[in-house]
Amino acid sequence: MTKLNGRLFAILLIASYLLSVISIQIAAPDRIIDPGDFPEKCPEDSLNCSMISPNSHRSGGLVELRFNSDLETVMQEAKEWIESQPRTELIGEWTNQTHSVFKSLMFRFPDDFLVSGFCEGGQSVIYVFSQSRLGISDIGVNKDRVTSFAIHMEGVEMPTSQCL
Repeated sequence: MTKLNGRLFAILLIASYLLSVISIQIAAPDRIIDPGDFPEKCPEDSLNCSMISPNSHRSGGLVELRFNSDLETVMQEAKEWIESQPRTELIGEWTNQTHSVFKSLMFRFPDDFLVSGFCEGGQSVIYVFSQSRLGISDIGVNKDRVTSFAIHMEGVEMPTSQCL
């Protein structure tokens, strides 16, 4: 391979990568999911969605996360975990829900990540939803993200208080 062919190959390779990343960003739907639109469940047999809720999906059977602390504290801890993650943008925040977008390292595939909270029996309860915006599989990324979030939240020491 001559020097010119090598340079041309490198330029074509970089251009192909950039075109792929741009195409992914254009093709991915881009909408904020409001608290009233929190998904009830993942699509049946989905390989790109994980959820901790009564309709749990790819979450190790977890149906909720419960805390003996007020909702504001719990949601703040969730927000801090989200903001500590690489390639993540918080795009919606309410008193009882956050909506963020995680992007994969190589091709910047966007995944929605939602945390929704409410009070029940004096405790804070949260549900978690994570889904790829494109494709049919996430290679386990959303399941790992939801599991990592649950492990983190269960390990956080929060002040004990009633959720009202």
